[in-house]
Amino acid sequence: MSGDSSTLSWKVVATCGQSESSDTSQTTVAGDGGPTKIIKVCFTSNSANLGKNFKLVRCHEGMTVRNIISAVLSSGCVGPNIQHSLCYGLLLKHLKSAEVHWLHPNLTVSELQLRYEQQHLEAEWRYDLRIRYIPADFIEKFKEDRTTLLYFYQQVRSDYMQHCASKVSDGMALQLGCLEIRRFYKDMNPNGLEKKSNYELLEKDVGLSLFFPKELTDNMKTKALRKMIQQTFQRYSCLKEEECVVKFFTTLADCYDYIQESFTCQLVVSHTHSHIYTLTHTHTHIQYTP
Repeated sequence: MSGDSSTLSWKVVATCGQSESSDTSQTTVAGDGGPTKIIKVCFTSNSANLGKNFKLVRCHEGMTVRNIISAVLSSGCVGPNIQHSLCYGLLLKHLKSAEVHWLHPNLTVSELQLRYEQQHLEAEWRYDLRIRYIPADFIEKFKEDRTTLLYFYQQVRSDYMQHCASKVSDGMALQLGCLEIRRFYKDMNPNGLEKKSNYELLEKDVGLSLFFPKELTDNMKTKALRKMIQQTFQRYSCLKEEECVVKFFTTLADCYDYIQESFTCQLVVSHTHSHIYTLTHTHTHIQYTP
């Protein structure tokens, strides 16, 4: 999204949406706390709408990251009845590099501008709402908060599809993909995928790429792939939506540590020479007691 010029802008807008705005004009608006800045926070959707979702938040310079997160969650855009609001954080991504920054909840908008935004063009930054902190027994705790459970599921599944799906075995990819099919089509008859019309709807209108890695769909013959998907789907055809989510987490844990995230960082050593060492820092989702 390097051409997304509405990630940060100075204009009078505050709404939710699923598509990019073509209005790239920028104006300064006087507010109670001085000029107000519009920050676009991107988030994943728990609905069947697969489009990009975002919330435009009007901020003054003294507003904190925690305030921005609260504005998004309280708007209802993410989902209803959120109980674990402290689990959410803001990740700032530079769209033209691998640069990312987890933003401290107490960081103000003015500090954010000085520390990060001035390093690159405004349109090159994106704010992502992500689950940053999780309870020790998150599956049980999140069952009391369906919105956060599904949000974390969508986040983990998206990370899996981007970074891990191409590396797992065909059997594992089939299991995880069929669990998402069952969750996605939660009202479908348990034997519904056996019908040719239903499978063709899945294959052509929705697309197998939503559920399975390209390596699996490209390397297997069409009839063989269809048979494997139908057979694997039968194992999960009677599961309810939340049961699919829990089964996905427990199955994925066998091949992918979704509790940890790794980031590349640099360490400069020496006062006289710029010796730069590139390191990989592994971060575990911080656990908290609500």
